[in-house]
Amino acid sequence: MKIQGLAVLAIVIILPMAIILNSYSANQVKTLDLQMNYDSRLKVATYDGIKAFQMNMSNSATSDFSDSKMRDIKAAIKTFYNSLASQFNMSGYGEDVLQDYVPAIVYTLYDGYYIYSDYKNDLDVHNESNNPDGDRFYSDATYKDGEDLYGLKPYIYYSCRYKNSNYDIVITYSLDSYVTIQGTIGTETVNESGYLLSGVNVIGDKVYYRGIEIPEEQNKEGLTQKVYIPGEENVGSGTPITINYKTDTTEEQKIAGVIKKYPYRKLNGTKYYIDQDNGGVFSMINHNVIRATSVDTNSITTNTNAKEFYKKAYEFKQKFQAGGSLAALRYLSVNDAIDAHGNKYTDESVYSGDSNPYSNAKGENIFDELFNTTGTFIEDENSKFNTHRKDVIRNSIESNLIVAISNYNNVSTSGVNFAMPKLKDEEWEELTTNISMITFLQGLNIGGKVYSGYAIVPNDINEDFVSEDSIYILLNGTYYRITDEKLTDTSTNLDNAIGLLNTDFERRTVETSYQESENDPYKVKKNVYYYPREDDGAYSSIITLNSNNNIDLKNVNTADTTSNVYKLAQLYYTALGRERYGMFRVNNPFPIQLN
Repeated sequence: MKIQGLAVLAIVIILPMAIILNSYSANQVKTLDLQMNYDSRLKVATYDGIKAFQMNMSNSATSDFSDSKMRDIKAAIKTFYNSLASQFNMSGYGEDVLQDYVPAIVYTLYDGYYIYSDYKNDLDVHNESNNPDGDRFYSDATYKDGEDLYGLKPYIYYSCRYKNSNYDIVITYSLDSYVTIQGTIGTETVNESGYLLSGVNVIGDKVYYRGIEIPEEQNKEGLTQKVYIPGEENVGSGTPITINYKTDTTEEQKIAGVIKKYPYRKLNGTKYYIDQDNGGVFSMINHNVIRATSVDTNSITTNTNAKEFYKKAYEFKQKFQAGGSLAALRYLSVNDAIDAHGNKYTDESVYSGDSNPYSNAKGENIFDELFNTTGTFIEDENSKFNTHRKDVIRNSIESNLIVAISNYNNVSTSGVNFAMPKLKDEEWEELTTNISMITFLQGLNIGGKVYSGYAIVPNDINEDFVSEDSIYILLNGTYYRITDEKLTDTSTNLDNAIGLLNTDFERRTVETSYQESENDPYKVKKNVYYYPREDDGAYSSIITLNSNNNIDLKNVNTADTTSNVYKLAQLYYTALGRERYGMFRVNNPFPIQLN
C-alpha cells in the first residue's frame, strides 16, 4: 500500500478517535467542574445553617433547654434549605425538590446528636374499652399512624455499654473529658458525672492544674458585660434610651430601653448580674429581668468558678480510688464494651477486622492515665481515654447514619440509590472534637455521573461547648488568641489580663418596639444590636491568624511564677475552668431560687 493510502487510512481511523477522546475529556472536565461547583454550593448552604444556629443560640437565654435547642436546630435546617434552594435556583431546583435529594442532616452537639431525616410516625392508638374517647386522638391527629415524615429524630447520646461479672454500666461521653456513668457496680446503683482530669491537685485551700495555681477572680473588669434591658424606665444609673417624640429624631433615640455594663457570674448556663443601683442580683431570660434570691453580690464579685471546677474534678477522680464509688472501674477495659444486642466487640464470630469499631484501643484500660503525674494525662488528646471516646462517637454517628440514609431509599421519589459515603479520618477527628453540622446531597445529574457529596462545617462559636480553642486573652482593650506572640513577649505586662470565652465578643440582637408618634397606637418593631464586650480583636491573631508562638502550656516551668509563660498558662487554665464550670449540665443543676 502506498504511503498516501496509509495516511488516508490513519486519518479515517485516528480522527474519529481523537474527536471522541476530545469530547470525552471535555465532558470529564465539565463534570469535574460541576462537582466542585456543587461541593461549594453545599458548603455555603451548610455554613449558612451554622451561622443561623449561632445567632439563635447567642440571642436566647433558654438555648440550653432541649425544646429551645430543637427549635434553633430546625431554624438552622430551614436556613440551610433556603440557602441551598437559592444556590441551585438557576439550575431549576427548588427547596421542595432538593429535599428529595438530601437523605440526612446531622447536628452533633456536646454529648450527643440529632439526625434530621425520614422516620415513620408511630401513634399510640387508644383502646375504646379503656378510653371513653375511643380513637379520637388517633383520628384527629395531624399525622397518621405509619406515615413517613421528615424531621428531627430523638436525641442520641455518645454512649457505650460495658459489662462483665462485676459491673453493668453505660458511659455517656462528650466532646471533652466530661462523662456520665450510670448502671450497677456489684449490687450498688451508680449515677456519677464529672470531668476526668489527671493534672489537678488540691493542697489545703490551694488548687493546682498541671502545677499552675488556680486563683479566685476578684472584681475583674473583664467579668462585666453589657446587657440590654427593655422598657422606658431608667434601669440603674446608666443612660436610658427613652422615647421623646418632640426632640428625639434618630432611630436609636426612639428605642425604649437601656444598655449598661454589669458584673456577672455564669452558673449552670445562666448569667447572674449585680444590680449596682437597685441592689440584688438578676438574670435575663429572653430579655426579661428575673430577680435571683439565692445568689448574693459577693459570690459574683469574687468569682470562684475556676477553683470549683478543678476541685470538683479532683473529687471525681478520688471516686476511682480504693473505697470510692467507682473504684471497680479503675481498670475498665475496652474489651468489656458490648453492642445493643449484648455482643462483645471482641467476639470474632460477630466482629472481625475492620468491623470492630474499637479496634484502635482494643484491650486498653479506658481510665489508665487518670492518676498519671507525668507523661500522658487522661485529658490529653493522645490518651487512651480520648482514643476510645472518639471511637465511641464515630461508631454511634456512623452506624445510625448508615441506617437513616439507607432507609431514605424507601421514601424518596428521586430514584437515587442513597448510601453513606466514607468520611476521611481527619473529618472524623473534626466531628469528635467540635459541635458541627453535616449535610448530604446525592443524586443530582452532573453530566458524566451522578453527584454524591457532603459538607461538614464546625460550630466553633457556641454556648454549649468550651473547647481548648475557645479562650481568648483580653489585655488593655484588645483580645488575642493564646498563640499570639505578643502575649509571651517579655515587654508585655499580663497583670491586668484575663481569659474570656470567644462568644463574649459576639454581637447580640434583641427586638424592641417604638411608636412613630405620641398618638400612634401601633408599635414599630426594630432590632437593636450591641456587643457585650466592645473590645477590639488583635489583627495579628484574630483577624489574620498569622501570629503563632507555638507555646506548649502543658509543659510550663512552674517554678518561675513571674514569667509571661506561667502567667499566660494561669490565665488560660483559669478561664477554661471558669467557663466550663458555668456551662449548663443536666445532672448538676445549680440551686437557684427565682421569683
